[in-house]
Amino acid sequence: MLEKYLPQLQNIPWGNFVPWLVTFSVIAFLFSAFGVSMVLLRLPADYLSNPTPVESPPNTWKHLLAKLGRNTLGTVFLIVGTVMLLTPGQGILSIVVGLLLLDFPGKQSFVRKLLAKPHIFRAINRLRTTAKRLPLETDIDESTKTFN
Repeated sequence: MLEKYLPQLQNIPWGNFVPWLVTFSVIAFLFSAFGVSMVLLRLPADYLSNPTPVESPPNTWKHLLAKLGRNTLGTVFLIVGTVMLLTPGQGILSIVVGLLLLDFPGKQSFVRKLLAKPHIFRAINRLRTTAKRLPLETDIDESTKTFN
């Protein structure tokens, strides 16, 4: 189908860019659909209602390598999610997953505030219940839509 329009696209200045953009968009969509689901389904149900951080293991080379991998993957999700805000895909959920994977000061309170947004919280719980996982528990005050 694209072959029919390719000669016409090559006549305009940005025409050679369009097939690459379409390819990247499809790959990013597939990556996010799989990756977002994997990360959100692996979260414990009390991730938001239990604000105490998990004790970090000792700084061994395996731990540092795992931390580097998580932060790299989180950065990829952030970049892909930002691109998907303009192209087809799950942009907001990809950005949320990227933030969940990254390590930065104040991450827990930032993620809690982000998930206090009802449309994001409902989307995550809809995905979790579809996959027969417990929905995320939270201590959101329904009258103010903020965490207690």
